[in-house]
Amino acid sequence: MKMKRIGMGFLSLALLRGPVWSADNSQLGSRQAMPLTQEGGTARAMAMGSAVVAVPMGSASLLWNPAGLGRCDDDCMELGLHHNSGLGNSTQETAVLGMPMGALGGFAASLNYMNNGTFDGRDSFGNQTGNYTAGDLGGSLGWGRQLFPGISAGVAGKYNRQTLAGTPYSATAADLGLLWNPVSRLDLGLTYSNLGTKVAGRLLDSGWRVGAAYGLNKNVLLAASSELKPGGFDRVQFGIEGFVHPLVALRAGYVHNFKDSKLEGLTGMTAGLGIRLAKNTMLDYAYLPYGELGSSQRLSLTFKFSCPEAEKEAQVKPQPKAEVKPEPVVEPKLAVLENMVVLEDTHFEFDSSTLTKEGKKIVIENTQVLRDNPKARIRIAGYASASGTVEYNQKLSERRAKAVKEMLIKEGGIAEARMTTIGYGKTRPAVFEPIPKDIDSKAAKANMRVLFEIIVE
Repeated sequence: MKMKRIGMGFLSLALLRGPVWSADNSQLGSRQAMPLTQEGGTARAMAMGSAVVAVPMGSASLLWNPAGLGRCDDDCMELGLHHNSGLGNSTQETAVLGMPMGALGGFAASLNYMNNGTFDGRDSFGNQTGNYTAGDLGGSLGWGRQLFPGISAGVAGKYNRQTLAGTPYSATAADLGLLWNPVSRLDLGLTYSNLGTKVAGRLLDSGWRVGAAYGLNKNVLLAASSELKPGGFDRVQFGIEGFVHPLVALRAGYVHNFKDSKLEGLTGMTAGLGIRLAKNTMLDYAYLPYGELGSSQRLSLTFKFSCPEAEKEAQVKPQPKAEVKPEPVVEPKLAVLENMVVLEDTHFEFDSSTLTKEGKKIVIENTQVLRDNPKARIRIAGYASASGTVEYNQKLSERRAKAVKEMLIKEGGIAEARMTTIGYGKTRPAVFEPIPKDIDSKAAKANMRVLFEIIVE
């Protein structure tokens, strides 16, 4: 029983950690340095079998593919608190802070602490030699940015100090990542992890990860990934996430290790769920069974704050003012809104500012009121959904507004001086989008629009 407890202790070092330091968290006999030293994985990722190399995950992208930091869907700061427990007395706490910086991309930082408890020490003959402790402390800093439309890159630097039986080990390393969105709903990811220093004359446990993620429909995400080391492919992972309700997601995954570790439970299913507690707060849970070894449970709480929309609402909130007796004034002639035309997303080519045949028809049909009111002014405003980067959505909304203006000039003969255009990107949604990445939702379709107002004095 004591020998089993010793084995459980070493397994806790491996299985309770995420992918940041070691591509293989079950390779106990590795000849590479610090194969057991890893930061904790998030509950969402682990519930999906860790098959998230190609899944943008906000601030948590720092732990899996730093290129995902360049694909944040909003301008909010994000704080993630992640707790791992199970397999003996081991516990792990990880905090990740994400900070979008506009055109500079996205930055994130993490702190990680793990306590593996106290274990029975034995010599080669099985005699007890005393107790020992194990644990580690680490941190990382990463950056990601969209370099070209659909292509993001990122890099993360890491430091970790592990103590095992009173002996400290430390290392620094870097992760490199790429994320490519070749077509709608499909993402491809590539990372190289643990490019760094040697420890005790040995290289860090490093390798490549490749993956793909595909949005099957507006509620279901499929993901797959694999790990490649000098000896060949190490493992393959599959994951699925489905929103059964706008506020509830169910997740499952499967992990298959190609290398035989002689231990049962390291290949198998994972499961979990996510609950949106509030507009900017998400609670995730993961359960990872390891057969006779026991199980690991992971809990993540992610909170978004300092969102531009919330700050704008706070700025325009009316403040109490002292009552002042108004002086009589002559009321000016008010501007009267004569007409408002709404062009929906379906009136443009997909992800383009080109008007469809139906869209052109609607614009032309509304030019008569402009000709009947030569003094009328026209204001054309473009909007976008929450999916995509701030910069890209801003430019798309501006291009669509200008496309309507050019159509009014070319087909309607309307003077350019009478029209103004503006793009709001995704800063002024018509309705709230609970799932920003779902570009086919009713909320997303309602937000992707162009309005042109005809105002008569």
